[in-house]
Amino acid sequence: MKKILFHTLVELSKALNKEGILWAVGASVVLNHYGLIDKPNDIDILVHIKDIEKVDMILKRLGRKKLRKKTDTYATKYFYEYVMEDVDIDVMAGFIIKHNNGEYQYCFDDKSITAIKNIQGECIPLTSLEDWYVIYQLIPGREYKVGIIENYLLKNGLNNINLVNRALEGNLPEEVRSRTEKLLYNIDK
Repeated sequence: MKKILFHTLVELSKALNKEGILWAVGASVVLNHYGLIDKPNDIDILVHIKDIEKVDMILKRLGRKKLRKKTDTYATKYFYEYVMEDVDIDVMAGFIIKHNNGEYQYCFDDKSITAIKNIQGECIPLTSLEDWYVIYQLIPGREYKVGIIENYLLKNGLNNINLVNRALEGNLPEEVRSRTEKLLYNIDK
């Protein structure tokens, strides 16, 4: 599956980069990039809202759009699902996660892109591990991923403290804010 997934990611990135779209990969592909998991199961991409219509047209041309199942976890403005070469692709623009104290809106912009993965000569933009540390704390059932990211950041330090601070300015539940601030404190020691 991994080989097919990365082939699909290359084909997708060719199409998105050609159109000058502001996009980046997130979730399990980011964890894989840092060696934290072996096999991503799907491709999650974040897109700037101004580009969502172009992305939808591109992905409908390259694959097929799936009917999205309603969920209580997200209030994302645009959340589309596609299948391309038997790989599931989730596309999010205006990514919002609901929690007990309201909603957290992930700010996706050019600052969100913190690494470029080069596969077969194609540049694939990646969102930050630090952003996923906060996001995974908000998504039920992701404690394992939070733990492996936290251990990695404690061992290797933060590369994007500005993004952590930006996340802390958002509407976070107290337990997420507290855990994230504790991480910052332990890294600064």
